[in-house]
Amino acid sequence: GRKLLSSAASAPQLVEWLLVKGAAVHDHQPARARVDERRRVQDARLRRRALRVRPDPHHDARVEHDKLVPVLALAVALAGCATTQRTSFPPPEGPASPTVPSPQPREEPQRPPERPSKPEVMPPRSAQEASSPAVLSLLGRADTLARNGNMDMAAATLERALDLEPRNAFVYQRLAAVKLAQGQGGQAEAMARKSNSVAGDNPFVRADNWRLIAEARRADGDRSGADEAMQRASSYRSASQQFMR
Repeated sequence: GRKLLSSAASAPQLVEWLLVKGAAVHDHQPARARVDERRRVQDARLRRRALRVRPDPHHDARVEHDKLVPVLALAVALAGCATTQRTSFPPPEGPASPTVPSPQPREEPQRPPERPSKPEVMPPRSAQEASSPAVLSLLGRADTLARNGNMDMAAATLERALDLEPRNAFVYQRLAAVKLAQGQGGQAEAMARKSNSVAGDNPFVRADNWRLIAEARRADGDRSGADEAMQRASSYRSASQQFMR
């Protein structure tokens, strides 16, 4: 007994030893008592075994948790590696895409300067083609007065013709010639410009008007202005010749 106590035996072993010892001490008890004592010893042994093998209700949960923790950690690590690898993939190597050259602007061929198109209808070349009989009568009378040197009466007669046809370019042209004969260069140029404004694109009228303007400027001592007016008269005279071909 001392040997068992000194060996720091476990509590179940100590209890078993005491029970066995007590059974030996009381061998003088009746047989029934010894049978009962043996049953108690067996019951004690069974209880001790049951205590040893009783499962822990939380044991399985802890085991499963301990198993899942490393698995989950491994899964998270693998997911992080996969994400890092996907984002760090180098661009696929392959043949470089051919560079498309930018289109060069086309050089349009130079076109020759366009000449003024020939009108379909020839414009009037004289007062007889653009005036009414009443105006033609007044124009004839004004010409007679001007040849006779009666410039004032000729100018008054032309102004009466303008009252009848205020947009007749030939009447303004005749009045510009009368003003030039009277020595009124400024008035002559003003009437010639008025004739151009109502003549439109008629080159016949414009050529004669710029010739009158050149004479008026030369009379006033403006030689450069006169030369310019004659150049414009020549250009309109060239344009009028297209209708004669």
